[in-house]
Amino acid sequence: MSAQINLELASVILGPFDRDHQYALYEGYVLNGRHIFILDEGELWLRQVNKAPGMDHLYLDGDSGGMVIASAVEGADIRDLIETIITELRMMDGLQFLLDILLWTKDRGDLSLKLEFLR
Repeated sequence: MSAQINLELASVILGPFDRDHQYALYEGYVLNGRHIFILDEGELWLRQVNKAPGMDHLYLDGDSGGMVIASAVEGADIRDLIETIITELRMMDGLQFLLDILLWTKDRGDLSLKLEFLR
């Protein structure tokens, strides 16, 4: 039996973008109070977030960039897709992820993971 996946339906404020006052509000699903899955123009993004002080279900963009983890997902049940991705990732180890997923991601450029810190 797989572990329960607790996702919080919430919003996140991203920005500023091209102008100092330009922000965007997205709705998505927060995992463990630190990561949000949002849908933007058919792409499912994963971003690190911080809880907005004194606000329920509102998060602020975190200290790292985001990454697209699925594309062309228009019309899909997003919560179901997120739960499927989380379940599948939980079942693999880091080496399997690197070899089977990350290395073979289409249109992926060269990456520098800098894993020497693991020594």
